[in-house]
Amino acid sequence: MKILHLEYFIAIVRFNSFTKAAQYLHISQPSLTAMIKKMEDQLGYQLLTRTTKDIKITEKGIQFYQYAVPLVNEYHQTMEKMFDLNTNQQPKLKISVLESTTQWLSTMIQQHATTHETPRYQIVETHDQNLSTSQLLNYHVDIALTNDKIKHEDIMSKRLYKESYILIAPEGNFTNQKSTSLKDMPLIVPNKGSQVRKHLDDYFNRMTFHPHITAETDRFETAVNLVHKGIGYAVIPQIYYQSFNTTGLEAVQIRPKLSRTIYINYLKKRKHPTQVLSLIDQCLQYWNFKT
Repeated sequence: MKILHLEYFIAIVRFNSFTKAAQYLHISQPSLTAMIKKMEDQLGYQLLTRTTKDIKITEKGIQFYQYAVPLVNEYHQTMEKMFDLNTNQQPKLKISVLESTTQWLSTMIQQHATTHETPRYQIVETHDQNLSTSQLLNYHVDIALTNDKIKHEDIMSKRLYKESYILIAPEGNFTNQKSTSLKDMPLIVPNKGSQVRKHLDDYFNRMTFHPHITAETDRFETAVNLVHKGIGYAVIPQIYYQSFNTTGLEAVQIRPKLSRTIYINYLKKRKHPTQVLSLIDQCLQYWNFKT
């Protein structure tokens, strides 16, 4: 069984149609039908039940699909990496970032690009620290920015800067008020699973109160928009507030204080290209100067 066969099956499930899947795959419907029948014969069980009206996936077909999707995705990612090794192409510098770091990091990349010959950058946002660790260990990224220190023997985790979380609200809500408690506030917070949400949940537990959450979202940008619409008040990092357009909003310090530390991470034993090492040094120097 080949990767191509898995792609055929995935297409049928996603389109729920042999005809549409065949059109998408640019093969004839009879060829596709025969290929699925051959796969089922090899496996010894049915993947799909077919009638003149519809297609249904069997229980074993569901399990097969769940195994096939990540396998096909991994295959395509691996092939992309192998093509990146082409000596005629400039290797990509892959960076996992936090949404709140994109403003200053863009400045770093702009400066970095002026001193290196035609670099290629690939930026991905990652807010789950376990995923950031996995990305580094599996060579999916060269550099990862995280909310906390990564404690792994194969990863170098260096401190960049510390910043406070603040509460933002429409102008006039906290006139002449420098700080506030989060208790009983209508809060817009990150979704479960993100490192920032873990910081907040730990904070709520320490303060021994249950937060009044009005909305949860993946991005600070969305949280800011919801504040503009009067849905609640958002907890965001101070540097994000200072870097992005938050016109019409005011910031107030959280009492007791809530903060985080940003780290830059990379593999210790990986032979990094000069471009990667120079960008790491550039970020460290920038924040050493700033702080």
